[in-house]
Amino acid sequence: MKILMLTSEFPPVNGGIATYVREIACSATRLGATVTVYGPDYGVATHAEDRRLPFEVRRYSGGLHSRRDLPAKVALARRVIAESDYDIVHAADWPFFIPLALARGRTNARLVMTVHGTEINETQAREKRLAIWLAGVFGPRTEIAANSAYTHNLFRDRFNVPAEQVRTVHLGVSEFWFGPRAPRAITRADLGLRDDGVTMVTVARLTRRKGHLATVAALNALPPSVREKITWLVIGPEGEADYVRELKAAIAASGCDIRLLGALPSQQIRDIYGGCDFFCLTGNWDPTGRVEGFGLVFLEAAAAGLPSVATDVGGVADAVLHNQTGLLVKPDSEAIAAALAEMVNDGVKRISLGRRAATRARHMSWERCAAGTYYLTLPREHYAPVDFEPVPVDLLADKTVAAGGGAS
Repeated sequence: MKILMLTSEFPPVNGGIATYVREIACSATRLGATVTVYGPDYGVATHAEDRRLPFEVRRYSGGLHSRRDLPAKVALARRVIAESDYDIVHAADWPFFIPLALARGRTNARLVMTVHGTEINETQAREKRLAIWLAGVFGPRTEIAANSAYTHNLFRDRFNVPAEQVRTVHLGVSEFWFGPRAPRAITRADLGLRDDGVTMVTVARLTRRKGHLATVAALNALPPSVREKITWLVIGPEGEADYVRELKAAIAASGCDIRLLGALPSQQIRDIYGGCDFFCLTGNWDPTGRVEGFGLVFLEAAAAGLPSVATDVGGVADAVLHNQTGLLVKPDSEAIAAALAEMVNDGVKRISLGRRAATRARHMSWERCAAGTYYLTLPREHYAPVDFEPVPVDLLADKTVAAGGGAS
């Protein structure tokens, strides 16, 4: 099988789309496909890094996508689709949806487009919907892969596409997160963590929709006997300046043991996971329309055996299974506080949830994602246990239309 992937993001730039493209291309190659990826060059030399990848990488001139880049992407798609007899052409993110649709007459290949969440709401402006309709983007030849049940439902709510054209294909966990970590005792000693304490960790940009302030409020709501046991490690670069100032003020006023560690390399994050007891990320609904389409970071933490405390926003319910791999709660401080107290006070349950989280993460492989996206044969060891199914949580009556269509 020959697969062509078109993407507006690719390493060396970091980000969810870049990770998605690299990992699914590597996995499809391991499953026997021949993959070619076209990605932006960002104006830098990437030849050495590209040659280390197990698939072919071709670069086009450009950087992060803007509206003025669309004509060049249309021309690129028309040209490269005709270069070879591909079996599948995959637009990995929304900037290549219209270019692929306008080039479909030049190939008999299957046409696949992946929706990740946020772009669904961002394409609701009248001019964008008109362009999508005029280009026939979601016509009968187009197959849509959604990264979660939430994204699947949101897409079908926003666009009148038959159910048979849309399928849910969960993301995978890179083998990196299962790799060797520094010994737990050494990591905890290096961080100055108490032997009798419980450490939770968050990895996310310090931005409003990630909900750090809700976690601070939840910690403040805990009884002192519980709150004093907790150390919270916060990893991630700073986002909106006003929000960061507000967060730092709230942390200073809380009197809790909260440590802002800033952005850290992945290897160090992996080590820190090994020294912690559970993961916490309490995102909230965002009226701007940005959405947590899946929540891959929960599975990366799970690979280290960490259960999660998470809020049920966007597609997080597909990443954290309530009472199986973590605790999934309403996005309010009272519910978050109750979940934190349960994690701290019930060590047996915390460890049990962590073990199941690690088992599920192991089966949420990128090979599984590639097989589901391209209909490749998947070796049996990549199938997840049948009992790992989402448990319904009665939190939000209709998440696809909450906050005017927005989500965390």
